Amino acid sequence: MRSGESLQRRPRWLSALAHGLAWLLVVLAVGPALWLMIVAFQPPRTDLDSVSGFSLVNFATAWTDGKLLWPMVNSFLVTLARAGLNVLIAALAAYPLARMKFRGRETLFVLLLGTMMIPEQVLVVPMFKTIAQLGLYDTLAAVVLPLAVTAFGIYLCRQAFLAIPDEVEEAARIDGAGPLRIWWSVFLPLIQPTLATLAIFSVIGAWSDLLWPLIVLQSRDNFTLPVALAGLMGQFSTNVRAAYAGSVIAMAPVVLFFVVAQRLFRPELMAGSVKG
Repeated sequence: MRSGESLQRRPRWLSALAHGLAWLLVVLAVGPALWLMIVAFQPPRTDLDSVSGFSLVNFATAWTDGKLLWPMVNSFLVTLARAGLNVLIAALAAYPLARMKFRGRETLFVLLLGTMMIPEQVLVVPMFKTIAQLGLYDTLAAVVLPLAVTAFGIYLCRQAFLAIPDEVEEAARIDGAGPLRIWWSVFLPLIQPTLATLAIFSVIGAWSDLLWPLIVLQSRDNFTLPVALAGLMGQFSTNVRAAYAGSVIAMAPVVLFFVVAQRLFRPELMAGSVKG
C-alpha cells in the first residue's frame, strides 16, 4: 500500500476530530469579534443581558459624542507611516544581510534576532527618555519613529531574498545593474508576497497599538484611535453598546485592508524567472 493511499484512508473519527478542533479554533478566534458586532447593532441599553432588535444609533453616538474623527485620522497617518517605513527599511536592511558578503554578517544577524527576545515593556523607559530628549513628546512622530522598523521584518525579508536564485542576480549584473537597482527593480517585485505579509502585520500592529501611544501622547488632538477607544467605556458607562460600536468602527479599516492586500499574495512571481 502506498503511503499516499494510507494517508487518504485515515479513520473517519480522526478526520472528524481534526475538523472539530479546526472549527473550535475558528469559534475562539472569531466568536468574540462576532459577539461584539452583534451587541453593537442592538438598541441602546445599559445591560448586555438581552440581545434583540437592530439599530445604528450606537455607531452615531460613538462617532459624534466620542469624537473619533481626529483619532481615526491620526491612526491612519501613524499606521501608514509605520507600515511604510517598516517595509522599506526592513527590505533595505535585509538585502546586504542576504546577498552581500562582509565580515561579521552572521554575527550581526544573530544580534538582530536576539533583540526579538526583549519584551516591549523593557524598552519603554529608554524609548521614552530618547523621545523626551529629542523634544518629540506628545507628537505623532514619537509614535512612529521608535517602531519604524522591526527585527522580525528584517528577518522575513532576508529569508525571502535568500530564496531568490543566484542566476537572477547574475543576469541583472551582466545587464549593468548596480546593487540598488537590483534591489529595487529585480528583488522587490519577486518578494512581493513577503512584502504584503509584512505590510499586513505592520498595519495590524500599528493600528491596534495602545501601550506606546498611551505613554507618549497627552493631548486629545494627537490621540490615536486605540487611545480614544480606551476612554469610551468610562464615557459611555450608561450605554456600553456605544463603546462596542466604536470598537467595531476601529475594526472595519483593518478588515478592509486585509481583503485588499490578499491580492498581492502571488507565489507564482518567481515561476519562470530561471530557465532550466
